[in-house]
Amino acid sequence: MRAWRLEGAASDAALIQDAVAKIVTGIGVENFSHEVLQQVNRVMPVGCWSVYRVGGSQPRMFLSSTYQRKDTTADSWRAYLSGPHLADKSFILDSSGVTSPAITHLTAEEIPTPLHRDKVYRQFDMSERLSVVEAESQSEIFALNFYRYNDQRLYSDHELAAFEALAPALLAAVRRHLALSLQSHLTNAMSVDAVRLTFQARRPDLTERELDVVARTVLGMSYEGIATDLGLKLPTVKTYRNRAFDRLGIHFRNELVRYYLLLASATK
Repeated sequence: MRAWRLEGAASDAALIQDAVAKIVTGIGVENFSHEVLQQVNRVMPVGCWSVYRVGGSQPRMFLSSTYQRKDTTADSWRAYLSGPHLADKSFILDSSGVTSPAITHLTAEEIPTPLHRDKVYRQFDMSERLSVVEAESQSEIFALNFYRYNDQRLYSDHELAAFEALAPALLAAVRRHLALSLQSHLTNAMSVDAVRLTFQARRPDLTERELDVVARTVLGMSYEGIATDLGLKLPTVKTYRNRAFDRLGIHFRNELVRYYLLLASATK
């Protein structure tokens, strides 16, 4: 496996800029995954792609699409979750762990475990994976993965350079699209009271004010908005938020949203 820091090399600049522009235009649109794959294929041939988080207790695939052939990405993800994910070491870049963000590149024959290689790559005729990876915690990796099939040739050095130039904007666009999609889901599907009740039922150690602040934070309200909504001073809101985060063992809003989604799914 080859791995290197993401620097953003210059290659085929005009084509890459145009592809990035079209990808950015598609952020928040329903067919974003398909549009990304189309634009990447303008830069270099790719069979399919997927976006997922692995390494923690809840692996999750966010996006996937296949280019001009039968889409088997959902089936390959299920095959991955049937066992190979438990011993997946294909994103470990060096002895010190994951360098983030970075690019990893490996062929099917370089997949470390036979189970992973057979159930995912050989079963679904995939020959190669080129990824942009980013650490989200000490154990979790967020990855954009671009695969080639056995009837496609391996990536050339020129294509690897083009991908490195495309990767920073691509990673940012995917992150933004997922954030908008999640925020839209939260806004449309839930209310402050519903989020608050979920935390209250599952985390009775949170105080009334901490519950008020946490629920509004999940829904994307700013400190200023929460302060106005609750009639509190800004430093007070931050204090309640920090106390709640300490109790929950988290540090960032995205961790809080994920924590809420786990609580909500456990109550169904």
